[in-house]
Amino acid sequence: RLCDVRGTLTSRQTEFTNAVAVGDEVIVSEDGAGGGVIEAVLPRRGALTRPDVFYSHLRQVIVANAHQLLIVSSWREPVIWLELIDRYLIAAERSGLLPVICVNKVDLVEDEASFEATFQPYNGLGHRLIATSALTGEGIDELRAALQGKTTVLTGLSGTGKSSLLAAVQPGLRLRTGEVSIRSGEGRHTTTQATMLRVDVGGAVVDTPGIREFGLAGLRRHELARFFPEIAAVAAGCRFSDCSHIGEPDCAVLAANATGAIAPSRYHSYLQIHPTLPE
Repeated sequence: RLCDVRGTLTSRQTEFTNAVAVGDEVIVSEDGAGGGVIEAVLPRRGALTRPDVFYSHLRQVIVANAHQLLIVSSWREPVIWLELIDRYLIAAERSGLLPVICVNKVDLVEDEASFEATFQPYNGLGHRLIATSALTGEGIDELRAALQGKTTVLTGLSGTGKSSLLAAVQPGLRLRTGEVSIRSGEGRHTTTQATMLRVDVGGAVVDTPGIREFGLAGLRRHELARFFPEIAAVAAGCRFSDCSHIGEPDCAVLAANATGAIAPSRYHSYLQIHPTLPE
């Protein structure tokens, strides 16, 4: 049913700009007119957040109480964007979500060796990788099994085939339908919407907008290296304890990157993300 949010919840001062998010477990009372009122939000086990659009010192909860983050990319059309995958991996770790990398449109792979080399760094880090094609059906059974019984946050760029994948997993299931709706009265500050869809195998999929800043709110430059395990593993060998691993002398990370011990694509992501974070 459609619910309002109790005013005491929306007026409460917290680090978040929204009182209720998709995935929250709440206590609801009937309003006598076929609707309801959210009286309380139960403690969250975790939350995926982004910086608020209008108040950068606050965060907006996108999804609460999820189990895993399904990062959907495509091999081509659009071309794979590894930096975005790396951003979402950081978001998953900071939000306590298990990341699952789903590479769609593998029917467009022309060089299998190139495909395997591209994702070897992720395999080496122990991340689960599912190769799929909504067109041919490759990997759909594995994807369906990965979704079973879990609340899965679905993210990725437009055009990567998220909707087609869900329709392949469960015919008739489409994004932006069957919405869990919250009538919050929080005005223009509720600018990001998430949609929850139940799946027949059990569990739910939460569709989210493709936002690069997911999970990076509050992260500072000196903390970034620990979200790149291969960088953190050699950083102790740097001459300076506050080494940024970008241009300092006797940097163990730069040396490891030069020898190929750190994948160039992963170090490139580090270089791209680092200057976007506050000091």
